[in-house]
Amino acid sequence: MRNMIPAILALGLVGCAPSINPQMKAATDGLAATFQTRGQSHAAPAAYEPMPWAVGQWIVQRTVDDKGNVAIQRLSVVGAEGGGMWLEMDRQDYFHHHITKILYGRMPRTADEAVDVLLKVVTQVDDKSPQTIDFAANPMAGLLKTQFKAVAGAVVVTADGAQAPKETVTVPAGSFEACAKVGVQVSIMGSTQKSTSWFHPAVPISGSVKGASDDGKWTVELLDFGTTGASSKL
Repeated sequence: MRNMIPAILALGLVGCAPSINPQMKAATDGLAATFQTRGQSHAAPAAYEPMPWAVGQWIVQRTVDDKGNVAIQRLSVVGAEGGGMWLEMDRQDYFHHHITKILYGRMPRTADEAVDVLLKVVTQVDDKSPQTIDFAANPMAGLLKTQFKAVAGAVVVTADGAQAPKETVTVPAGSFEACAKVGVQVSIMGSTQKSTSWFHPAVPISGSVKGASDDGKWTVELLDFGTTGASSKL
C-alpha cells in the first residue's frame, strides 16, 4: 500500500515545546478518554489497494512518545473543490492544538505525488488566526514546494502492500487480519529515522492501523474510524 500520509503533513507538526501546558494536557487526556475499545474484527483483504478518498471519511489516532506525552489526531476528508479534495488534520497534544487543512488536486499515492498535486494549505495553531498558502495564486509559494519535494524524496518505503509481510494487529479500533507490515525510512539533514507501519485497506484515507519508530521514541495506534460524517474545524 503506497498511499501514505504525505510527509509535509506529518513533518509540518514536528516541534518541541519547552514545557507541558496543563490545560492542553487536560484537554488531550479528556479527549483520549472518550474513545472506547471496539471489538470489531476486519478480515484479511483480497487486495491491498487503498480505499479511494471520499468526503466524510475520518480516522482518529493516538500517538505516545518516549516521555509519555500523548497526542490525539483526527484526519478527515472534509470537502471537495474544483475536482480536488480537502484533507484536514486536527491534532491536540500536551503543548498545542494544531489544525492543518490541505487541498490536493487528486488523491496522492506517494509522498512525492502529494507535493505535485498540492494546491492550498491552511493552518491554525491554538486560537491564532488561520494562515493560508495558495500555491496557484502565489508564485513565490513554489519555493516551499521545492522544500517539500526534498522532504518527500527522503521518504523510502521498503515494500508495497502486496509484497510486505502480513500480520494480524489489534488496536482500540478493532482487530485487523493480515495487515501489510512495511518499513519507512526518512533521511533529513543527515539524520535518518526508521519506523514500522501496519496497513489495512478497510481503514480509509491512509490505511494506517499502527506504527512505531524503530528507536522506541513514538508509537501510534488507530482509535476509531468511519466513512461518513467528517466536517471541517476551519
